[in-house]
Amino acid sequence: MSPMFNHLKIGLKGYDPLQDSYHNGLHIHVELKPALEPKRCPYCQCSRLLSKGRYQRKVRHLDCFREPSTLVVHTRRFLCSACSRSFLPELPGIRPGRQSSELFRQSIYELHHQGVCARTIAQKQAIGEATVERIYQQFTCRKAAERIDLKCPQYLGIDEHTLHKGQRFCTTFCDLKNHRIFDVQPGRSEAELHDFLCKLKEKDRVRVVCIDLSSPYRRLIQMHFPNAQIVADRFHVVRILNYHFLQLARLLAPTLKSNRGYLAAMRKAPERLSSKQKQRLDELFETHPVLQPIYQQMHQLREIMNSKHQTKKQCRQRLKDLLQHIKNIAACQAQPMQTLARTLSNWLEPIACMWRFTRNNGITEGFHRKMKLIQRRAYGFKNFNNYRLRVIAQCG
Repeated sequence: MSPMFNHLKIGLKGYDPLQDSYHNGLHIHVELKPALEPKRCPYCQCSRLLSKGRYQRKVRHLDCFREPSTLVVHTRRFLCSACSRSFLPELPGIRPGRQSSELFRQSIYELHHQGVCARTIAQKQAIGEATVERIYQQFTCRKAAERIDLKCPQYLGIDEHTLHKGQRFCTTFCDLKNHRIFDVQPGRSEAELHDFLCKLKEKDRVRVVCIDLSSPYRRLIQMHFPNAQIVADRFHVVRILNYHFLQLARLLAPTLKSNRGYLAAMRKAPERLSSKQKQRLDELFETHPVLQPIYQQMHQLREIMNSKHQTKKQCRQRLKDLLQHIKNIAACQAQPMQTLARTLSNWLEPIACMWRFTRNNGITEGFHRKMKLIQRRAYGFKNFNNYRLRVIAQCG
């Protein structure tokens, strides 16, 4: 049997083929290559090693032709003449203390990750359900541990989502360029996220951070990502506009509170109104003429905020229009308009960057939907670390 054929059959390098036998399943006998045998003691680094005799290591391996297979590794146990300790050489693809190869364990992890339940995998592979869960957790922990050494993504999306009553809010860090979750951390305040952000590596390479209009997040970005440009998320900006304008409409026309049809028609863009909604708006403006200029100004601002792929020259013109709208809004003495004017004035630069930057936190919100499904499938998580591991495994 050629070495190339043996490598293709077992999927592991570093072994020479010996023979195959069949006894309660296929047994593949291989021998560790002489070049991989230890030259020094792992405890004292002494080079004077003695052989204590032959040793066989048997582990469960990948199925071959739909038959369970066992990998039998023929090697030697060594004795150090200096410290008198015995040890076994490191075996490629087989970790110490494990009863199965890494390829077999990875296949179990991938099946469970794809949605096959632990009971089905356990019955098919003749192993315990607890073994399936343990393998899945080990691979997931390994994948989560890699996050510590990962570099910060260039385009980062930060947003919050809810978990459960005991841990009300969590913060999601999303890699917007590669469309994957970078990490999930409990809390959303500066004190709760400070330690995590201090441990991140190469924070200087972050160029853009997309957030909603959250002042705590903005302070954290300015503190920990000095080279990052803050970009406002378009969805949240438009939602704040609609909220404050509709609050003003409710103050001027109290009957709107009990009529959701009017509110839905006012919230909807003019070009997307159905004929029935247009008729409702005409009836509303006839009854309350003061609402028509509010509706027009709200959607003029919405159109400005929805501008995309703008050049620097176009952004300057958009900014002039926005400043004029803020001036008109601030002239109104109603509390919703005063609050909206202050918010837009404080976030002028991130809003202007929003017109240039093509991505937004819609990617992050999509992952939040998947996280909710993970929570429902597990009937909730009491341990946040288990939740984090599952999110990284399925969204990272």
